[in-house]
Amino acid sequence: MAEMDYENRHKLKAHDFAALEDFDFKYAPVGFKFFNVPGDLDGLGLEPLEGTMSWCRMLREAEDGKVFYSVAENHSCEPGLFLPGYRPVEPIAASGRIGTAFDIFPDERANRRIYNYLSYLAPGSVYATGFAPVSKLTFEPDLLILACDTMNQGERVLRATQWDTGDRIRSEMTYVIGCNWLFTHPYVTGDINTVWTGMCHGMAGYDLHPAGLPIVSIPWNHVDRVLRNIREMPAKLPAHTAEREESHRRGERRLGVEGII
Repeated sequence: MAEMDYENRHKLKAHDFAALEDFDFKYAPVGFKFFNVPGDLDGLGLEPLEGTMSWCRMLREAEDGKVFYSVAENHSCEPGLFLPGYRPVEPIAASGRIGTAFDIFPDERANRRIYNYLSYLAPGSVYATGFAPVSKLTFEPDLLILACDTMNQGERVLRATQWDTGDRIRSEMTYVIGCNWLFTHPYVTGDINTVWTGMCHGMAGYDLHPAGLPIVSIPWNHVDRVLRNIREMPAKLPAHTAEREESHRRGERRLGVEGII
């Protein structure tokens, strides 16, 4: 019987991240991880983040090539504290008062409802979160986050998420607390999720990415499957190229029909 390598369980395992190289992403693909206790960081070479910022801005730091871990004291925005369980959600937030005061919602009852949809981690269960571009990863990521800077990239990534399964392409969001849908929701549910740039209040306010593009957050249980699909499937479907007519004729010959598509 194989013995589990407990001491090295957080260190990077083998993944085919090279499958991402020909995308020419402007924003580096990022590996993200929740660390439970300080000892989880031993031997990973991560440096603490300096200063404070929102959780979504930390993602942008990693997309620009920085490698780091953050703790509660690095968070300047309330959701980055209560979603990973650094502290309970404050009544001023859960009551819906913040969204009303900042002209985001017309009244507290609308803002309050979004808290029914959030994915919270247990209080005290997270010590830090780690970020690194995949080219510099030393830890085994809980999430692979791909920020697409063109829809050609987005089409290919999203197609790869369901290429071998036919599963739905999911995009779940609320206008505020976009970090939930990037970090805690895919981690807790195990579902791939897509957040569209320009839609979430904080990310749009900080102008982190151009509007209208997908950021795809892939939990660990799908990472190798999606990377394999990217490697195996056509980068562009023949019907979306100059070979469109020939690809249609080829499909019709295979089926023995005409005009099916």
